[in-house]
Amino acid sequence: MPIHPIDSLDDPQLEPFREIRNRNWTELSGLFIAEGPLLVTEIVRSKYALKSVLLDRKYEQHYRDLVSPETELLLVDHALVELIVGYNFHRGVLGCGLRQPLLSVQESFAECHNDRETLVCIAGVQDPENLGGILRSCAGLGIERVVIGPGTADPLSRRVLRVSMGTALHLQLFRSRDLAADLRWLHESRGVTSVATTLDDDAEPLEKAQRHGPIIILIGNERYGLPAEIQELADRQVRIDMELGTDSLNVCVAAGIVMHYYCRIA
Repeated sequence: MPIHPIDSLDDPQLEPFREIRNRNWTELSGLFIAEGPLLVTEIVRSKYALKSVLLDRKYEQHYRDLVSPETELLLVDHALVELIVGYNFHRGVLGCGLRQPLLSVQESFAECHNDRETLVCIAGVQDPENLGGILRSCAGLGIERVVIGPGTADPLSRRVLRVSMGTALHLQLFRSRDLAADLRWLHESRGVTSVATTLDDDAEPLEKAQRHGPIIILIGNERYGLPAEIQELADRQVRIDMELGTDSLNVCVAAGIVMHYYCRIA
């Protein structure tokens, strides 16, 4: 196992961890960052490889026993951690994971697990905390396969991982660059019914909705919802009726309600 005691802030091995609050490693970088012992442990438990771990020296033995022999351990004094990451960070452990390509829907989507499977498509959710919350709900409800549509935040960004409590690492994530085409293909080739979430008065109230066969729940942007063409293309539209003059719910809350309803009636 490569173990590197580091005493200088200029050491190039620290590059993935520098000023992480002010920048984010994108898909093109092939890397992602996880903060704290819980998320580093979730990487170890997941299908993703852990490239390196930045550690307070006192945690060396624990992580030598936890991570794979290929993972680099970068050991620093506690006082250096905050200087490296750029903010007040007390947990003393950060991991740098290696991304896997997000496969396209049509190239990689196998048969549905069963006729009652529930899938989710997230299209245009831009706030990482909203996305992280939705992904955590997906995992908690047993929704394993999630389509990441255009305009959606990075599902492996630092904040998404933190809010999802690392559950994003255990989902099967697919990339859709042409959502309309992918929804048509899922319907025609896999028999998946698409269900659009909307505020439209003409939509079916959620409490009256039924399901027949596998479905994919479509969740749209925090402010604008789903694009009109996607709402029109969807096989069904559902709404959550509001009370007390409330116009809508936070997208994370609304998604959780709709997902729980459809999983419950599966």
